[in-house]
Amino acid sequence: MPFGAIIAAFPGRWQMVRADCVADPKQHVSVNTTNPASGPVVLVIDDDPLIPIVVRRAMEGAVFRMHVAADGAAGVDEVSRCKPDVVILDNVLPDCLGLNALTTIHELAPSVPILFVTARGSGGSAIEAMKLCAFDYLPKPLDPPKLRSQIDRALALRRLLSTKQVAEEDTLWPPRESLSLPPDPTNLVGDCPAMQSVFKAIGKVAMQDIVVLIRGEHGTGKESVAREIHAHSHRSSGPLVKLHCRGLDERRADEVLFGRSVEEGSTSGRIAEAAGGTLLLEEVGDLPLAIQARVLRAIRDGVYEIAGSAIEHRVECRLLAITTVDLESRSREGKFRSDLYYALSSFAIELPPVRARHGDLRLLVEHSLRKLSPIAAAFGVKEPRISEEAFLAMSAHHWPGNIDELESVLKRALIEQKGNVLLPAEITRAVSGASVVPAADPSASALCTTDWTTFTDMRIEAGSDSLHAEAIAETERKLFTRVLHHTRGNQAHAARLLGITRVSLRKKLRMYGMAPRSIDE
Repeated sequence: MPFGAIIAAFPGRWQMVRADCVADPKQHVSVNTTNPASGPVVLVIDDDPLIPIVVRRAMEGAVFRMHVAADGAAGVDEVSRCKPDVVILDNVLPDCLGLNALTTIHELAPSVPILFVTARGSGGSAIEAMKLCAFDYLPKPLDPPKLRSQIDRALALRRLLSTKQVAEEDTLWPPRESLSLPPDPTNLVGDCPAMQSVFKAIGKVAMQDIVVLIRGEHGTGKESVAREIHAHSHRSSGPLVKLHCRGLDERRADEVLFGRSVEEGSTSGRIAEAAGGTLLLEEVGDLPLAIQARVLRAIRDGVYEIAGSAIEHRVECRLLAITTVDLESRSREGKFRSDLYYALSSFAIELPPVRARHGDLRLLVEHSLRKLSPIAAAFGVKEPRISEEAFLAMSAHHWPGNIDELESVLKRALIEQKGNVLLPAEITRAVSGASVVPAADPSASALCTTDWTTFTDMRIEAGSDSLHAEAIAETERKLFTRVLHHTRGNQAHAARLLGITRVSLRKKLRMYGMAPRSIDE
């Protein structure tokens, strides 16, 4: 909109703001809606009298109170006086740079989101503002729809960070007391039957000096299982040496794994470096066939030769192997030795994907937030939290990248949200680059349907003796997730749709690990 048109649209208010700001740059201006005692407080710190008008135009129809300060000192005073819910701060002020005022305001009111306004193209200032924990920055000239969107996001965060909301713990998760616990030394967490089987398997095999094959999709925690086996073995004081087999040709794999003789320039291989400890072969299915024969001999006979030498060396380490491919299928195709497959798979541990770990998502999120707490600490936040609505958004995702993807999403959301309470918008934005199963799509298989053939076969193979109850639980979990997403987490509304009492719904949600507390009171 042209400058003259904006002035024409707000003639009286323009004169008031301009007169007050020019007459005394330290004097604040209060611009209220028809109900001045209600609504959030927006503080504008800018000596340009047009900016408050643009803010008011952007917020048309909203109930809010606006205070205006024309320089940094007055703005800092206003933060203490009017207790704003969001601050719009210009970078170039009559008495200081906005970056300096930003630091002071953040120290006075660390939970108040600050929208930093920069001249177009001033990338350095924008970067510094984000480093100093600005909520976001906006280039001039301000775009009203974009400004409205950012103010709404900032106010949503402010509501969650308000003293009353945080004290009541109505919409934030996990509980503060759980975040204050010392970090778990292991990267493995889970309550679902599949993960309990994994824990039992680790306990059974850790002290047995035998080969273990660890299988599972990418990002399911296979290396963490290997580390736990090593840590609980009698070789725990020795090294854990890793070798990633993908991309190695025969000669390179031979040299790296078994070493090189004196005549060729002596080097020790990974198998020698792991003496007294554990050797972990990652993506063992990609080993060249000739090297597979040598690995088989090392397993069966406990000896190996260095390339170019006929001297036998004893294997002094334990062997663990990781694969994301079906080695049995590869052996049928002639791409993997069947005898090596049988030698490796005498004791195998299968890691379930996140989508099959029913009820574990909260544990995984809580554990990941603990691991990522240094990111939040960089923004002055000790305990990063997640809203119930954001968690429901996570529940609707398929997680094809498993735990790696989950941690990546939380990491990005923490950075975007400055380490504060994670909101649905940040979670949705963080997963936007991945494959998402929309919760509103009735055909979304991850949320609304279950592959009952696969489900039944998996439970039978796992030795289930309560398949009927597990099938009912699977159905209810999907149903409750869908209904709660529809009601935006309102449990009272969800209970009415389901035709059950709210008490019954809460019990079910707690049983499935979906909602430890009410979010609609």
